Amino acid sequence: MSMLKIAGAAALVTLVSVPAALAHIVADPAEAKPGSYFRTALRVGHGCGAGKPTTAIRVTIPAGVVNASAQPKAGWEIKVETSKLEEPVDAGHGRMTDTVVSAITWSGGSLPNEQFDEFGLVLKLSDAPGKQLALPVVQTCAGGETRWDQIPAAGQRAERPAALIRIADTKPDAAHHHGHAAAAVKAGDIAVEQPFARATPAKVGGVFLTLRNGGGTADRLVKAASPVAESVELHTHIKDGDAMRMRAVENIPVPAHGQTALEPGGYHIMLIGLKQALKEGGSFPLTLTFEKAGSVTVTVPVQKAGASAASGGHDHKH
Repeated sequence: MSMLKIAGAAALVTLVSVPAALAHIVADPAEAKPGSYFRTALRVGHGCGAGKPTTAIRVTIPAGVVNASAQPKAGWEIKVETSKLEEPVDAGHGRMTDTVVSAITWSGGSLPNEQFDEFGLVLKLSDAPGKQLALPVVQTCAGGETRWDQIPAAGQRAERPAALIRIADTKPDAAHHHGHAAAAVKAGDIAVEQPFARATPAKVGGVFLTLRNGGGTADRLVKAASPVAESVELHTHIKDGDAMRMRAVENIPVPAHGQTALEPGGYHIMLIGLKQALKEGGSFPLTLTFEKAGSVTVTVPVQKAGASAASGGHDHKH
């Protein structure tokens, strides 16, 4: 066999093996810190068989998750199901609730069999280190469905396993409690760096961060949302005589190969109608939507009242 034929055969084996590697639905990342707001995604590697596209994904939220929210996807509708608890639980930031999210469904879109995609989640986890959480998923395709809900025994494999998340055998992130800035997360070419909010007992609050564009095309932040507030707006400051006043804006530009700082006295994100006080040492999820880069959810740590910048690891002193 010629070297060309051998190379072609090897490439064919590689292409054929890709669907097998993505054969089941997994959570990525799959390891979380106890008590954290954990961002993960359900990775769907293929359809239900026979070349049929995926048209819906329904995930059951397990016990041990005290709050859950879904990341929006263009072309897909989101349905959230809830259930009542016998006893209230702490949903974060000292807020007690007896209603929890029991399932989330994305539907109305179409994911071709030969493509893969991710369905994002933010989960507020319990303080239970070492625990493994199973997220059963029902994948609906044109003409049928596949249930990924089997939980394999130790050392065993399941034919259709549920997506699994392991809560690490560690205490909540010590760096977070000492005020270290969170690692950057990305939406396309946009990196979201050093987000933080100020502690406040009021019904309004602000979020500050840096948007860094690593691509050659300018983009714009067009929307922000968080479950901790009734509404979220993009704001800037303008000079009105000798006074500085806040004004809502429709978008915040992020130049190509440049950055935009959202900071006190300039662009920032307003949380309006806070559902609970923002307490120093806490955190909450914030979803940012960009005109071109799409949506991403970040965890926003709450720093002391009056903080002017995110605390970074290099500046922190014990």
